[in-house]
Amino acid sequence: MRQWKKIVCILLCGLLLCGLAACVKEPEEDAASSSEEVSIQINPLPEAVSKDKETARLYFGYMHEPLLIGEVRVFSVPINENIQTSIITELIKGPSAARADFTQIINPETKVVSVRSEGTNLFVTLSKEFLSPPEETLADSQENETYEETRKMLAVYSIVNTLIEQGTYSRVQIYIDDDGTGNGRPLTLAEAGLGTDGTTEALERNGALNLSGPNTLREIMSCIENKSWDTLYNYISYKNLYGEDKPSLEEFRSEVTAAKLVISDFKIGDEIEGADGLAEVVMASYVLKLRDGDAQTVANVPIKLIMENDIWKMTYTEFKRNFLS
Repeated sequence: MRQWKKIVCILLCGLLLCGLAACVKEPEEDAASSSEEVSIQINPLPEAVSKDKETARLYFGYMHEPLLIGEVRVFSVPINENIQTSIITELIKGPSAARADFTQIINPETKVVSVRSEGTNLFVTLSKEFLSPPEETLADSQENETYEETRKMLAVYSIVNTLIEQGTYSRVQIYIDDDGTGNGRPLTLAEAGLGTDGTTEALERNGALNLSGPNTLREIMSCIENKSWDTLYNYISYKNLYGEDKPSLEEFRSEVTAAKLVISDFKIGDEIEGADGLAEVVMASYVLKLRDGDAQTVANVPIKLIMENDIWKMTYTEFKRNFLS
């Protein structure tokens, strides 16, 4: 009988030990399973790094004019990359497809080699592709050397103006990595469309290139003064404040030609921004002459511009009120 009890006790102890072993093993398996799940979720690729969203006004070309036009864009900045590098990358991508009047002025094959700063100066090193025009402008550059010089200059200042307007740096110097070693040399004046001899230094912002409200009105005045009616037509908004369409180009040409519109001695004053950012008033003075009438001086009058697809324009109603009546 005692021997039987011993056997039962031994069996019970064995079962108890097996149960304890299973309990110990189960958490280990759970931990291993959990660890496996975590490892599956981690993506080591650079593009998988968490990103922050930023907003900046990026400058591109405007048609084939010697001007820069801003596009407000929201873009991602990888945690392992500074915002200046991301901004230059967005500039290299070019304008959004919906911006038909915006022009790609930087070769999209360009790579950002490095970006570093010293005090308020920013130093940007780009790959040698920056020196070549985008494919879509090759025909234009071959036919019009003047435009290619303009494009070079605009490509440089699209970077300079965009970066400086972020409010951290006051000057930007561009270097070119010719051989892919990561070591850049200063951009020459000829490569920047700024001259023939010598190299560029750190450049300041050139606000005269930006198609701001005052600069837009200056372009409108210049078009009228030079009778560049086709270019002027591009600065007239498609619809006025009442939703009415502007006339066709032929009708527009006919009207301004019949009016014998002439202006001279124009001066652009200060600007008053609208509360919504979609309209602003620019003060201007000029001498106006219509048909066979006498020239009259128009002094310090407000001229209203509206924002249409990120471009300041004048409604046809406003144009007629100020220049055809």
